Amino acid sequence: METSQLFAVSRNTIFKTLICNPSTGWMLWLVLLIGIALSVFGCFADVRCLILGLIICLTVVPSMAFFIFVKYMFATEMVANLLDHTIERRHNGYLLRIYRPVNADEHVEDGKTWIECGRFTLFDSNIVKTKTISQYEVLFLKDSPLSVLYVPRFLQEDL
Repeated sequence: METSQLFAVSRNTIFKTLICNPSTGWMLWLVLLIGIALSVFGCFADVRCLILGLIICLTVVPSMAFFIFVKYMFATEMVANLLDHTIERRHNGYLLRIYRPVNADEHVEDGKTWIECGRFTLFDSNIVKTKTISQYEVLFLKDSPLSVLYVPRFLQEDL
């Protein structure tokens, strides 16, 4: 059983996963391709198509990307990845512990600066697929409290 250090996944890494995942980012890529096609067509045929393509590429697509970001970042399933947490590899899954900073009025032992505020147990049988992104192995889960879990690569080496 190996435990990771206290960490939180960057929002940039999570956004890359959302955009590259076909189930969440396909419509964004489709609209972007339509905008690019209209822009290229507008360069040779009609200036109105060029303007429409640029409007789609420069206003609609960034707005859709922002909507995807906000929708999935504030989802309950993503909270554990954004907060400071540790992951412990078990023989049949993972134990995820979420921490929060200590308030000034709380009494804690031996100068601790973090308090455990949540715990999840995630099983290997719930993993639908895995994907490698930067230093993380991304686990997509079903029938679990989390839908996505970012596991540091060194915890995956012993599998």
